[in-house]
Amino acid sequence: MSKTTKTLPPTPTRRRFLEGLGTGILAAPFVLSARRTLAADALVLVTWGGAYADVIRKAITTPFTEETGIGVTLVSGPDLSKAKAQVTTGNLEWDLYDGSGGSMHNAAKEGLFEELDTSVIDTSNLVGEATAHAMPFLIYAGGIAFDPERTPSPPRTFKQLFDGDAYPGRIGLRTRVSETLEIALLADGVDPKDLYPLDVDRAFAALERIKPRVAKWIAQTPQTISLLSSNEIDYSYTYNGRVASAKADGLSIDFSTDQTILMTQYYSVLKGSPKREQAMAYIAYATRPEVQTRLSEAYYSVPVRPGALDQVAPEVKALLPDPKDPRTVLLKEAFWADNFITLDRRFKEFLLA
Repeated sequence: MSKTTKTLPPTPTRRRFLEGLGTGILAAPFVLSARRTLAADALVLVTWGGAYADVIRKAITTPFTEETGIGVTLVSGPDLSKAKAQVTTGNLEWDLYDGSGGSMHNAAKEGLFEELDTSVIDTSNLVGEATAHAMPFLIYAGGIAFDPERTPSPPRTFKQLFDGDAYPGRIGLRTRVSETLEIALLADGVDPKDLYPLDVDRAFAALERIKPRVAKWIAQTPQTISLLSSNEIDYSYTYNGRVASAKADGLSIDFSTDQTILMTQYYSVLKGSPKREQAMAYIAYATRPEVQTRLSEAYYSVPVRPGALDQVAPEVKALLPDPKDPRTVLLKEAFWADNFITLDRRFKEFLLA
């Protein structure tokens, strides 16, 4: 989508660069070696391609390079098996890894990532939670989308979504066990603060009751929008950024921010990276409040720095959930790191039954 965002001016001196990194973000003074050393080789960030990479380049990597002189090369296709092979052999092609989900936690346990340098990266005061090896930098929201022309009074919470008497209609849910079990328990009346550890049996019982109303179990994310726009479903579980893009393209679609599930993207540094220092500087930069505001305006993401949300343009903020809302749930990646394989198998059997 086309959006005008503020771009930070380049900082002309090393002293101002260090002061900028230290203002309100770094837990301790950050001392870099000579700038010419840092700029000698570009960091390699493995991330996702397409429009997502364009946003990361515009909102983070290009202004980071302008400010620091440290180049960043983006390559597509995060793959933890490839990361493991690189670390095991010592033949590193990547320095920074953009990942999500419990798999990042398991990869850290296998020794694939460096510990975060907390003298450089402020891991406090976050929406979400940093681990010893992974720093949140982008949060997106899953929730209920609908066509306001067809359904002027739609369900706005998951409990309402599952109430077929008050809110009849065809539902589209994902074929992902994570997110879907959370939805089922919230719909069944579990208080968000008591959600974890998930009551798995209760979640599957709730899904069994709603199953006749699920017109589509959706594997491909674009279909969460296309099936709604083609009137094959009335309510879709999808993502706020997807809805924002569809609205910008002229579709009649809206998104409830009354209750959402927040998912987190993390940055980690591959173990043994020769550019560890530069990579830590990049992560510190990516999570600065003003950078988070710029990223939010470009991608409709929830800033990982709480105060940054207040600086987001009103038209973007209108499509963002409030992470402080007690109805909002932050998906617990650590739970899924321990339970995904078993629960995914059970969920696939449920879908086939």
